[in-house]
Amino acid sequence: MDIQTQRTMITFKQGGVKFTYRVGGIAIHNGHVLFQKATADPYQTFWFLPGGRAELGESASEGLQREMMEELNLSVTIERPLFLLENFFETDTMPHHELGFYFLMQLPLDSYLYWQQGPFVREGEPGLPLIFDWLPLDQLAQLPIKPNFFRTALQTLPTQLTHIVHTDN
Repeated sequence: MDIQTQRTMITFKQGGVKFTYRVGGIAIHNGHVLFQKATADPYQTFWFLPGGRAELGESASEGLQREMMEELNLSVTIERPLFLLENFFETDTMPHHELGFYFLMQLPLDSYLYWQQGPFVREGEPGLPLIFDWLPLDQLAQLPIKPNFFRTALQTLPTQLTHIVHTDN
């Protein structure tokens, strides 16, 4: 879709609740899944799948491509949609309603990410560096991952788009 708009992320607050439309990617390599966390945000002391907020006028897959280029400077191949996740959670500041599309994605075969040892930092928004790491699939259940649904859901990927309604406690 080619809608001419200013860049507008799809997130808003209404009646004390924040809504966000998110796109995320699932990259698996050698029994590990790529995760990220933001270092400067006190509410994000947990790992989450790479991605970000969708923008008006772009499809979910276009949004994921844009996010991966912005955050990792990579053009990824989107294989297929895996999860449509309605996620309800609370932070110290307010309740959140997040709608997320999560896709299986492949990184370029020669990607620098395959050679990274341990966590690595990429520049995000000004003053908000992002930490990325390959987390072992067999240890996800013990790690601080949000939404916590992904601690087990990534062990066996669905063969078709799966709709999940989830509340993080």
